[in-house]
Amino acid sequence: MYPFYLYTDMPKLSEHKVIAEIDADALLYNYKELSDLTPNTRHICVVKADAYGHTCEICVPALLDAGCDFFAVSCVEEALVVRKICDSCDRCADILILGYTTPRQASVLCSNSIIQTLLSAEYAKQLSDAAIEQGCTVRAHAALDTGMNRIGICARDDQECVDAARQIQQISSFDGIQLEGMYTHFAKADEEYDATVISEESLTIIQSERFLRVRNALLDRGIRLFCHICNSAAAVRFPSLALDGVRMGILLYGIQPSEFINVPVKPVMSLKTLISHIHTLKAGQTVSYGGTYIARKDTTVATVPIGYADGILRSYSGFELTVHTPSGNHKAAIIGRVCMDQCMIDITDLPASVGDEVTVFGSEPCQLRTLSKMAGTIEYESLCLVSARVPRVQKITDGEVK
Repeated sequence: MYPFYLYTDMPKLSEHKVIAEIDADALLYNYKELSDLTPNTRHICVVKADAYGHTCEICVPALLDAGCDFFAVSCVEEALVVRKICDSCDRCADILILGYTTPRQASVLCSNSIIQTLLSAEYAKQLSDAAIEQGCTVRAHAALDTGMNRIGICARDDQECVDAARQIQQISSFDGIQLEGMYTHFAKADEEYDATVISEESLTIIQSERFLRVRNALLDRGIRLFCHICNSAAAVRFPSLALDGVRMGILLYGIQPSEFINVPVKPVMSLKTLISHIHTLKAGQTVSYGGTYIARKDTTVATVPIGYADGILRSYSGFELTVHTPSGNHKAAIIGRVCMDQCMIDITDLPASVGDEVTVFGSEPCQLRTLSKMAGTIEYESLCLVSARVPRVQKITDGEVK
């Protein structure tokens, strides 16, 4: 087999032309703010997609130090990364996989004490059989589909709730499964804004009632599971639904789940670059591929070494970056098409020089939302689009990074 290399294998230097600066202090501030909203429940920090692009390497140790002992990820590979970090910190934590793991990995789940989501009763049987064959027992949480229609044992009406309770009771008796919990995921908790006017027809309320119907049926059968249904938005808007656990997601990283929710959290990531080149564009000349931008007058143009391979989409053209100069901070718009590794900004009349720092987003909470709207997407995706070739560096309190 040939050796392979990843962007994460690239060397960390004393300085880089592009960085994603991660503010661990902001992360911990957000964790405390969210924890205070639901003080009598266990807090599950969602660190899938490498902590929403912020890196588990920085975020998991910080959250462990803050007292978090439960993480959620998307796949077994991510779970193993988090387990390795926990072991290196000499800390114990539960790790829940929210997605699919092939039953052939049962022994890997077991030997690393990883909790697997049961996507269906059929999958639970397959995983149990594989675990028995491999001589192990897999910890598990059952997912209920109460209306998201993505994964889970169906519980979308009264009859399905009855059937779901029966199926989960059966799963609890499987020799290869140690059933510990049950959860569901809300489809619209971040959209149904005003809790004071939400009716009984609200999908979030309907989903919670379906879940509780199954939970209560299991309690009547003597089956007590660790239950969690609230994501970030639901924890803010429906703290009474916190149950045994709350999954902290996007709010943990300082991003509001939607424009309808406003929690005093701080952005954790700042995407930064610098000016690498400055030149004059004469009136009538064009910039970048396709010549889509034509200068109406003589214009001073700065090139910054960041492009769509780093996560700066072509649709971001026109967005104003923040140029940091000795005389202060200034806005400068991206002009022309964004290239794979570079883009150009208009710095006419700005006291900017080669080497000046440029912030794409992070210094102002609204920046990432504006960028996302320009691309017709949401902040979740924009964060995850910051590619792995962009080094993540931790911000130090005095302003330095490491």
